[in-house]
Amino acid sequence: MNEKPWLKNIKPYPPGKTLEELKKELQLDGPIYKLNSNENPLGPSPKVISVLAEALQEIHLYPEASYLSLRTSIAEKWNISPEEIILGNGSNEVIEFIFKAYLNPEDEIIISTPSFLMYEKFAEIYGVRVIKIPLDKNLNHDFVAIIDSITPKVKAIFIDHPHNPTGQVHPKEIWENLLKALPKEILLVIDEAYGDFIEDPEVPQGIEFFRAGYQVLILRTFSKAFGLAGLRLGYGMGPREIINTLNKVRQPFNVNILAVKAGLASLKDREYAENYVNLVKKERAYLTRALKELGFKVYPSQANFLMVDFGKQCSLIYEGLLKRGIILRPLKAYGFPTALRITIGNEEANRVLVENLNWLIKEVN
Repeated sequence: MNEKPWLKNIKPYPPGKTLEELKKELQLDGPIYKLNSNENPLGPSPKVISVLAEALQEIHLYPEASYLSLRTSIAEKWNISPEEIILGNGSNEVIEFIFKAYLNPEDEIIISTPSFLMYEKFAEIYGVRVIKIPLDKNLNHDFVAIIDSITPKVKAIFIDHPHNPTGQVHPKEIWENLLKALPKEILLVIDEAYGDFIEDPEVPQGIEFFRAGYQVLILRTFSKAFGLAGLRLGYGMGPREIINTLNKVRQPFNVNILAVKAGLASLKDREYAENYVNLVKKERAYLTRALKELGFKVYPSQANFLMVDFGKQCSLIYEGLLKRGIILRPLKAYGFPTALRITIGNEEANRVLVENLNWLIKEVN
């Protein structure tokens, strides 16, 4: 059997390694500070752990087919209808629903470059052409160039906001300029995987545009603020007709029963997630200040990570930190060969990072 011709050159998505893989590979016995995958270092709420312990007695059963209980809880959070929500095995799966339901080979999508790698991966898998728009000189989405690049074949535009890997955001006025210029038949996908960490009051949430009647689909996840990355739970919010269409390509029971129970428990314990978000905001400010004082260029971020330009010593710093059990994310694949992405860790991890950077600067210079 021959594979589809457009699959021949696809390379798998490069995920971050697990703690066990890293310990074995690096032969480290001491603590490891995993600051490369934008995970929640505090883990899930204790209430989630308790609920999951009970839910283990039910794993021989299929979950609720409609997921109405979880969709209703999410709907209450955003003040919308459960019929305007679709669940996914991570928000990644909701992205794939869009390709399955709306995009044919030779259709086109527009993405920024760089951005979340899975937009392009799914386009390659489904034979969809990608129009890549470089970030502007300030490393923001170039909405003007995006509008100018629309062709009759463009069916969807994907915008990660905050942007990955820079963490940058846009004010409401810039968003409205884009939305008003878009043809109604084009779906704008606003990926807010890191939306919980936005602190700037001038930056809007995608739900505002949905309520205003624009053709948008907003993506959210339980992986970051709620600490459920390992259970793979995300969702999309949008007009009922779009959600109905996406449901036609969604497999039954695509979200497992443990993820459903954990999602419900997380939404009932919002104080726990809020505490983590507040920690990120406080430690983001600390790390930004500390890294700038060390002489590095730190890009402004509204996410739970920072992009930092370490200059010509980037590789030496990355390897040096790795040997000390501090794992960051190289950004060469994103087009930033001298930059690393740093997940905002807990207080201990962030101070260990700064302390080790102080030592490394002396060694490499």
